[in-house]
Amino acid sequence: MAEPSNPHNAEGENPNPSSPAATEEDEEGGSAPGGGLPVLKWSKSQFDVLMTSIQMPREFGFIFPQEGDTGADAPAGYVTLWANFFYNSNFRLPLTVFVAEVLEHYYIHISQLSPFGMIRIRHF
Repeated sequence: MAEPSNPHNAEGENPNPSSPAATEEDEEGGSAPGGGLPVLKWSKSQFDVLMTSIQMPREFGFIFPQEGDTGADAPAGYVTLWANFFYNSNFRLPLTVFVAEVLEHYYIHISQLSPFGMIRIRHF
């Protein structure tokens, strides 16, 4: 039998949902797109201004999200990068060797990093 402080039952499964979002999704009869994250609210023109201002080559294949998408709805083979990475953190692609090695050393995927985290790495 599992210990009382352990949230898992004897089979190692969690008998109760661990978050209110999981309960709400079950009540609605399906999972909400984006896992309950807020829908992205920016326009195609803002996306185009970003791509122009940071001189992003078209061959990198950046795409504008579809209407109703969240940060978790990136298509297979893509990751979500926040505009603040580029504007506030001075993030540029391709990554420098240093930034890539820091992410690799700490087993962090670029999509797990906040703009403030990127600032800390860039000013290391």
